Amino acid sequence: MKFPTQLLAITSLALLSLLGGGCASIVKGTTQPIPVSSDPTGADVKLDGNKVGQTPMSVEVKRKTDHLLTLEKAGYQSESVAITRNVGGAVFGNILAGGLVGWGVDAISGAQYNLTPATINIALKASTPAAAAEPASKSNAAIFIEELKKLDELHVAKQVSDEEYAKMRTSLIEKYSK
Repeated sequence: MKFPTQLLAITSLALLSLLGGGCASIVKGTTQPIPVSSDPTGADVKLDGNKVGQTPMSVEVKRKTDHLLTLEKAGYQSESVAITRNVGGAVFGNILAGGLVGWGVDAISGAQYNLTPATINIALKASTPAAAAEPASKSNAAIFIEELKKLDELHVAKQVSDEEYAKMRTSLIEKYSK
């Protein structure tokens, strides 16, 4: 009578591991805290255009997408930083240990990604009267995030292959990282 009990235990464990989610989802979660500071302190922090607080602070950012973080303070020039996602090492461990089911959970939830930069510290530059009179133009970081989002939409719509997507994303990162 031990055999059916052992078989039940093994089957239950296998089922539980399949339903338990991906490794990165459990270990890292679907968001990443990013400490944000500025000199001077007290700058408004906007994540994807929405005010989330003032520096110094830590902002919880969803791992699944790229983001634009902007710091604004009266008397200073606004500064924007692109927060981009990169595949984390947990993906490879997941495929080895948990198989495609665990990886699938992490891919859907975004837990397979790490965000960079991991911390943000910006020295804000004082505004000059001439800069204040100029119309605000989009920062390179804002343009970069827009282009990444357009590329993501093309990839989801299957208008570019996985290989083309990877090359184009790498090219964009190289272009705006200079």
